[in-house]
Amino acid sequence: MGEDSHVVDGFVFSSLSEAQTAAKEQKNIDIIRQRTPLSDPGAAYALYCKLIERDMFKTSVGYGFLYELRHYLIEDCGYDESELPSVTIDNKGGSDIFADIKREALEEKITNLKLSIKRMTIVIVALLAIIIGMFVIAVINPNVGYINTERKVLNKYSAWEEDLQLREEEIKQKEKKYNTNTEE
Repeated sequence: MGEDSHVVDGFVFSSLSEAQTAAKEQKNIDIIRQRTPLSDPGAAYALYCKLIERDMFKTSVGYGFLYELRHYLIEDCGYDESELPSVTIDNKGGSDIFADIKREALEEKITNLKLSIKRMTIVIVALLAIIIGMFVIAVINPNVGYINTERKVLNKYSAWEEDLQLREEEIKQKEKKYNTNTEE
């Protein structure tokens, strides 16, 4: 869709929904101009009051028509500013409703993301504490896991070997004694 699809009565609208609302208002204004004799000051005043009372217009197209009508009543019909009701401009057009909904959805997503960030931060801190604890235990405790296992096994077997050699020597000496005793 081009930018031209958002132009109504010389006004450029930022969204398609606002442009569609303005197009509907332009059709209503055209019908009002055809059916109401604006040359009659009483009819113009009654129309102006009714349009403001019903809050008929939401876009620049409608507000432009109300301004035209107000200017006509003051300049050409002799009404005073204080006699005419003021135009209340509602800044919320049709697309602003969708913008509010989008804003609420985005705020909800932001809240969920902040909650997720808090949870992830807690998990990360807990994991870091566990890792630091593991390093502390590894440094403080010399008997941790399998750090010195090979050395311990070798020391154990070498001690057994020495013990066996001593026993073997004792047995050999006893055999020599026994053999020397029996030969005599």
